[in-house]
Amino acid sequence: MSSKHVQQQQWQAVWKEGRDISVAIKVVTVNTIGFVDRERRMIRNILSVASNNEVSYQLVENPRAAASVAIINADDAVAMQFWNEYRQDVPGISVILASAVPALESDYICIKRPLIASQLHGALALSGGNATAATPPAQQKMAALRRSLLFRNFSSAHLEKIIALSRMLTLSAGQAVFSRADAGEEMFVVLSGRLKVSVCDREGHDIMLGVVGPGEILGEIAMLDGLGRSAGATTLAPSELLVIHRRDFMPFLEQNSKAAIDLIRVLALRLRLNTEQLAELIADSTITR
Repeated sequence: MSSKHVQQQQWQAVWKEGRDISVAIKVVTVNTIGFVDRERRMIRNILSVASNNEVSYQLVENPRAAASVAIINADDAVAMQFWNEYRQDVPGISVILASAVPALESDYICIKRPLIASQLHGALALSGGNATAATPPAQQKMAALRRSLLFRNFSSAHLEKIIALSRMLTLSAGQAVFSRADAGEEMFVVLSGRLKVSVCDREGHDIMLGVVGPGEILGEIAMLDGLGRSAGATTLAPSELLVIHRRDFMPFLEQNSKAAIDLIRVLALRLRLNTEQLAELIADSTITR
């Protein structure tokens, strides 16, 4: 199947129940290369969570089938050999490389293994190719919030209120957004650019936890619980961030119970995904001993 033919099949028209307007849902097919069954199950769960009324992510079962996005285990030599053959048949495919040591200078989106739910969700937003050069600021902010896992279920009215209480921050490459143990008073929504999230070990070496981009959120846990940052964040490229301060966001939640409930549901879902992943990692470790 040609790449052009796949792209023609990626859009389907559906009708919103009870309305007389047609809404286009973008269907994004995802191929995973070089992952064990446990990782594929986790990826399938994340694709389900990431899907919304604008985009539907679907995991292909046949590794040789054409797809919109390929997620590749870059630490597996056999998987990389397969990818080098597979890519010849899908020249327009978006690529996410997963590695224990991500290559920050790669032309592809890179994430760290073992896979983390929120990290992969952000990479999917990056790979979707949704950014446009001339997007008006208000629309850009709304689109970024809708792509984020944290705010994906919020109503348009609630998102508009969040945008109204936020401010913009523009940073050049190599600038620190926050450091570990800093006071967690703000969270950041990435509008454009890429940032590295990392911690330092006891010897002072920088350990990268992941790379995030448009639609991903940084610092939300520290902002919500008021404690210090658990990691640091630094820009890898010129970046624009939407900054939401605790002093504005907490009163917003107090005044909007529906938004607070939506937020609790998302946080609970993310905790469930991470707990399931941890349980499988522990089970795997026990079996291999």
